[in-house]
Amino acid sequence: MPANQENCFAEILCVLCDHDVQFVVAGGVAVVLHGIERLTLDLDVAVSPDRDNLRRFLAALRRLELEPRAPVPAEFILSPQRLEQLVREKNAFVFTFWSPHEPYRQVDMFLTRENSFDDLAADAQRLFVRGHSVRVASRKKLIQMKQRIEPMREKDLFDIRALTEIEENIDRRDQAESEGAG
Repeated sequence: MPANQENCFAEILCVLCDHDVQFVVAGGVAVVLHGIERLTLDLDVAVSPDRDNLRRFLAALRRLELEPRAPVPAEFILSPQRLEQLVREKNAFVFTFWSPHEPYRQVDMFLTRENSFDDLAADAQRLFVRGHSVRVASRKKLIQMKQRIEPMREKDLFDIRALTEIEENIDRRDQAESEGAG
């Protein structure tokens, strides 16, 4: 990932943490945080739907000067009914916030139950980004998310292979350690 893009994502994550937003990183940035080198163009997050949390999320986005890509007010995300309507009628999977002046600064908030905060937070790992503790979707959840994508893209296949390889290496190491201890 280019250094300026990496810095952009780190800045966004730190601002979200500074605003006490409860969220889980997923998608390409999560894959990178798990140690896989690859390019990603946006930051995918699952945000706790608690109304106060969503308000903190919006405050963080304002601080970052990010705005909705769709022609609707940012406060749109405070209405679960409106978000469900977006999913149902527009087949929307994410609500995108971006900077029109710096289009690579983009945050996609997941809208679907399969990628919900509760589902991803259940076994998320805590990783540190510039001294901030950030929840990151587990490799297992990332693999499941990637397997549900239709149509499957080459980068999704790459991510599945790379994440699976890490999991298998960890399993082999754990097995060797348990056999050595026995």
